[in-house]
Amino acid sequence: MLHFPKGFRVPKAYRHPHFLLLPTTPSQAVVEFVAILRERDQLHQLFRPDDVWPSANFSLSQHEADLEWQHAEFLAKRSFAYGLWSPDREPRFWGGVYLYPSVLPEVQVELFFWKVAEAPLTDSELEAELRTWLGKVWRWSEPRLPGRDGPWAEWPGVTYPW
Repeated sequence: MLHFPKGFRVPKAYRHPHFLLLPTTPSQAVVEFVAILRERDQLHQLFRPDDVWPSANFSLSQHEADLEWQHAEFLAKRSFAYGLWSPDREPRFWGGVYLYPSVLPEVQVELFFWKVAEAPLTDSELEAELRTWLGKVWRWSEPRLPGRDGPWAEWPGVTYPW
């Protein structure tokens, strides 16, 4: 379970000079689905090593169901999924950012993210900005990034929401 400071309001957006985060909604299903299919190999390592998601048979309707679930989780404050967008007047979809509770009591939040190859920021730049945002806004000073903070073999296993 995620813990929040008293009176905390979940951010509805995060506007950074180099990117924009907006809560995922079913309305972005098609644009995100296209990006997911293009970045499938990278995504097989996002939530656990050699994950089968997204499978070769992953469909738009399955993705729409995933986005419905993510939206319900966001509203219930159980987990949070944000679309990563360009900061332009007409934003382009660049990827996803996910905040999940951990099964480890010492871990405040598990942070996962992915981005399309053409996004003009590096993983390390995005990670640094996300860590800063989580510390300042969410008051989570030490988010953990399974598979990035250390090898998957040393992580006890991601169990949320699976």
